[in-house]
Amino acid sequence: MTCSRALPGDMPRQLAGLARACHPGPAVAVTVLVTALVVLAGRGLPGAVPVALAVLTGQLSVGWCNDAVDAARDAAAGRIGKPVVAGLVTAGTVRAAAFTALAACVPLSLACGPLPAAAHLLAVAAAWAYNLWLKGTAASWAPYAIGFGAVPVFVAAGLPAQHEGPPLPAWWAVAAAALLGCGAHLGNVLPDIETDLATGVRGWPQRLGAARVRALMPVPPLAASLLLAVAPPGPPGPAEWLALAGVALCAVAGLSLGRRLPKAPFAAAVAAAGIDILLLAATGAGVVVSTT
Repeated sequence: MTCSRALPGDMPRQLAGLARACHPGPAVAVTVLVTALVVLAGRGLPGAVPVALAVLTGQLSVGWCNDAVDAARDAAAGRIGKPVVAGLVTAGTVRAAAFTALAACVPLSLACGPLPAAAHLLAVAAAWAYNLWLKGTAASWAPYAIGFGAVPVFVAAGLPAQHEGPPLPAWWAVAAAALLGCGAHLGNVLPDIETDLATGVRGWPQRLGAARVRALMPVPPLAASLLLAVAPPGPPGPAEWLALAGVALCAVAGLSLGRRLPKAPFAAAVAAAGIDILLLAATGAGVVVSTT
């Protein structure tokens, strides 16, 4: 099977294809969650505007890069739900959109400040490295861990410094975010493991196999939530235990619905991340930073 060609003059069709090729669900979810964390950390709505634009353009570039790189593989696997395979848009157009969004992401990230920009661009670079190379290796988890782990640095570095040196996030916030990234990776890949293996993609989840991935899925979000509950100063309170229960419920829902709804595990991972952001706000972890 080969990719169908979109007609150059069919602009509405190509725009619809681009909208689908950017992976709108994850792009919107990540943008909303990071922006919410920035607002809850104390930057307010005005300070969140450049953050939202930077994160959105970064996510758009990553999504479009993914579909452009995987176009031939998607066609070989018969993934007719992919806009390039369906002929809504060409791989070349998606590739051009990816580089355009990446070019916009750089100045928008810099508008958030030098250190936040460095953290965000590191996350975007890790995601591009995943698309271009690491996706088919045993280290496919690393870009997710780096990208999610960079979020607390991005948020904390944008806050006003109260002492000498830039504000930095607490170590447990970074570790918890990295764990959430690993969980998101497992949930995102799970529906496509069989077709990935058939087309030669052997990343970390593919090497584990679908059954092991399903069994492992609850571990990263639960470990992240447990870390957020017990690592901050003071004993866990009702908010922490409630968050742990909510994340556990998400894990159970993702596992039970995963066979009937392929996207359920990833949706559960995103929901768990949202609960952990609320936990950060409730416990003060979203604003507690250490300074050098």
